[in-house]
Amino acid sequence: MEIIILSIAAIIGLILFIKNRPRAYPSIMLPKERAVAVAANYLKILCGLDVTGWRNYGMYWNDRETVNRLHHLNMLNRLRNILYSWGLVESWRIRFVSSGKSAVVGINAKGEITFLHVDAGALKRSTITDSIERKSAEEIKKMLDLEYGGLWSTAKITGEGKREEDFSDIITYWYTVESDEIRMKLSVQTQDNRVVRILSESEILTSTMSQVIQQEFRDSALNLSGFVGSFLSTIAGVLLLIYVEGQHDTMLSLFIALVIVVAVLLTAVDDISMSIVNAFDSRLSVKSVYLIGIVSSIMASIAYGSMAFITSLAGMKLALKQSLVLFSNSFSQISVGISLAMATLGLFAIIFKVLESRDIVRISPELSDRSIFLSGFRLKQCLSISLQSSIIEETIFRLLGISTLLWFFNNELIAVVITSILWAFLHQGSGYNPAWIRWFQLVVFGLILGYAFLLFGFLAVVIAHFVHNFILLYMPIFNYRLQLNHESRHINDSKLSKSFSE
Repeated sequence: MEIIILSIAAIIGLILFIKNRPRAYPSIMLPKERAVAVAANYLKILCGLDVTGWRNYGMYWNDRETVNRLHHLNMLNRLRNILYSWGLVESWRIRFVSSGKSAVVGINAKGEITFLHVDAGALKRSTITDSIERKSAEEIKKMLDLEYGGLWSTAKITGEGKREEDFSDIITYWYTVESDEIRMKLSVQTQDNRVVRILSESEILTSTMSQVIQQEFRDSALNLSGFVGSFLSTIAGVLLLIYVEGQHDTMLSLFIALVIVVAVLLTAVDDISMSIVNAFDSRLSVKSVYLIGIVSSIMASIAYGSMAFITSLAGMKLALKQSLVLFSNSFSQISVGISLAMATLGLFAIIFKVLESRDIVRISPELSDRSIFLSGFRLKQCLSISLQSSIIEETIFRLLGISTLLWFFNNELIAVVITSILWAFLHQGSGYNPAWIRWFQLVVFGLILGYAFLLFGFLAVVIAHFVHNFILLYMPIFNYRLQLNHESRHINDSKLSKSFSE
């Protein structure tokens, strides 16, 4: 009977979550292959650089700071089209790399260039060998406006400056694009009359920006306190292992640490590719970057694994000392964990839906399913993030935190409440306005997980946390794959019908 009730709660919760998922931005993001072709074309036109045969790396890019600030100011929805046009959302960063050469290009959803950085080595190997006639600010604008009527056509010229450096003429042109509520300053730098830099800076035109910045500072401070708490918990784990008598299971802690190591390394190659896009020194080879990145990933995985090992070892020692359930009755705990995850997903989704409909809270729209899929976010990223967050956080805050506070105060309510509040501080509420509602929801979720740990066991809360996060992360990818399969079947059916009619 218990399994039937849990299954019904899980199904209802999942249905409620699917029907009440947060709103998403409409997706007009370019496919990566198209963005690479557009970026290569710009490089050829602007600085005569032919990147045919070069390796390319791409990553999704958006101006998170500006988007979050617009959300807090309740300006996001009405400025959404501007964000697309100016490349503040739905953009690509594409880096081309060859031996001793590198160039990175930003392409917005409409196929326009919004960012450019060509290193000196690539410029020296440009296919243009003859001297190029200097162009005016207006002519530079026309070169950049390949879409004819896009971002650059609306840019206003605000000035230019010239300097000589290493026997080269470097000229910078300044432009602005502006609406009633937001402005973007653009700078275009040419070297020997070839465009080699394009930078931008956004500015929200409101008198209440100071309040938003103060809120961002508070969010960052609270978020930092959570990480400090995680570090201190490792030290506390060491001290507890030394001074508290009792038994502990080393093999279980080693297994937990190993899972964390694998989870960190699961996306190491993808993380290195992203780091190449963000920062790459053309004096290094790609192989060197990957070697350094893999070594760094291994060191990071060992650090996280060690933290998980120490905190789990100390937590299990204190939990066993107080006869708390850890991994026994595993089937029952797994069932409880899965059901709890789906039920809470549905519960919080419907609550936030009601709160948003009554204008009590504003939730920033998420990326669309299509955008998440095109950005390269896949199953292994979902697994890596979900495993790390569920195991490390539950080990620190529930296993070690609750067990320690129970040992000190012998009061379940105090132990669960304190760990829930500390756990909530580990997360940011930047997508929610007011943010305190998001933190309150996290505290409530922490209370649910805390009492689930006391009532059912540690495995139940790890499973609940993992399934909760995994569904949140993987649902957009799963939905878009279903959409692609449906479209593919529809195209095949149309072709089949046409062949029969012929």
